[in-house]
Amino acid sequence: VAAVREAVGPDIDLCIDLHARYDVLSASRIAAEMERFNLLWLEEPIPAENVEALKQIRMRTKTPICVGENLYLRWGFRELFQNYGADVVMPDVPKCGGLAESRKIANLAEMYYVPFAPHLVSTPLGTMATCHVCASVPNFLVLEWHALEEREAWDSYVRLPNGARSIVEDGHIAVSDVPGIGVELNMDGVHKHAVPGFGIFE
Repeated sequence: VAAVREAVGPDIDLCIDLHARYDVLSASRIAAEMERFNLLWLEEPIPAENVEALKQIRMRTKTPICVGENLYLRWGFRELFQNYGADVVMPDVPKCGGLAESRKIANLAEMYYVPFAPHLVSTPLGTMATCHVCASVPNFLVLEWHALEEREAWDSYVRLPNGARSIVEDGHIAVSDVPGIGVELNMDGVHKHAVPGFGIFE
């Protein structure tokens, strides 16, 4: 972490994902150690289901705690907000209940002044759907994206409006006002990158 912070400088946001692999004691120690690196957040230090345990970690550190990718529907997030278990919330839009439900979760988060930063490990279609949710809520913070090495394939999966050549340009995704989620599935690109021996929708 020190090497990355030194390489990118103080003005680039860094996030670390612990993948819910730690206990309260270990996660608290890690969070305290990370304070000197000024992280945007420390993600999923422990499983999110135990909000009281999350709150213990959060109260012991200045490092913001981010959770939510494995919670479902707004009822799954209610206890998290009511007990102040997270500084940032990251529902996975395709997984937590879809566009409308994600928007309700974001609105619930706003009641507690919690930023909304969706989890994203999805297809171009899931990404564009997530972007529409982000554009429609006042507490949107940032959206992660992990497909840099797959960018050529990604861009071939969909037809973009207005002559756009790439989904992500200079770190930004434009949200279109065309009907639907703003892109159409390009079956030629889907077939080109399909895994041999598997059907497209398997």
